[in-house]
Amino acid sequence: MGIQSEDKLIRIQDLLSTELDQETVLMSIDAGAYYGLGGVAQSIWRLLAEPLTFAELIARLVEQYQVSPESCAVDVKRFLLKLQAEGLLRVE
Repeated sequence: MGIQSEDKLIRIQDLLSTELDQETVLMSIDAGAYYGLGGVAQSIWRLLAEPLTFAELIARLVEQYQVSPESCAVDVKRFLLKLQAEGLLRVE
């Protein structure tokens, strides 16, 4: 199992979030946990304000950071799977 090109990525809405010192801080009341996202992780979270497919997300990141699509996809997929495992992201 993994994330495929046409899978829709949807942020979980039941989170508190704020911008703090160049970082996005997320808090899950249900899980009793908080997360800090900076740099590229913060960019990904912002891009996912509206649901995107994995392919759309990679295309935007490649344009923004001028990296190869292949290396971007590998690194981003790993990050997204962590978000999904933490209950912060839904993949459909």
